[in-house]
Amino acid sequence: MQKDRERFYKSKIWKQTTKNIWIKQKCLCNRCGCPVFVSGISSEDIPKNKRKKCIVHHKIYLNDINFIDESISLNEDLLEGICIDCHNTEHFKKRQAIRDDLAFDSFGNLIKIK
Repeated sequence: MQKDRERFYKSKIWKQTTKNIWIKQKCLCNRCGCPVFVSGISSEDIPKNKRKKCIVHHKIYLNDINFIDESISLNEDLLEGICIDCHNTEHFKKRQAIRDDLAFDSFGNLIKIK
């Protein structure tokens, strides 16, 4: 299933959906409002060391089953463009660390911390 999800994120329809999100949000993080660099939309004049990375985030976390449901995976109402800092806060600050290298995710699964 991992390969199927990888194909989804490389698909033409996902790329177009993410482009639509960033155009609607004017290349601003939906959470903190900071400007982000979006290839093909943002000005290429922004120096590479000043480009803030960004991600289109699924408000309903995708798994091996629901990623094929377009009403979840491609529904623009369930997506938001956020900067990498806000994305990392969403995914990593919600974890409850039990050791320096292990934590529980928001679903209670034991995961390795990088």
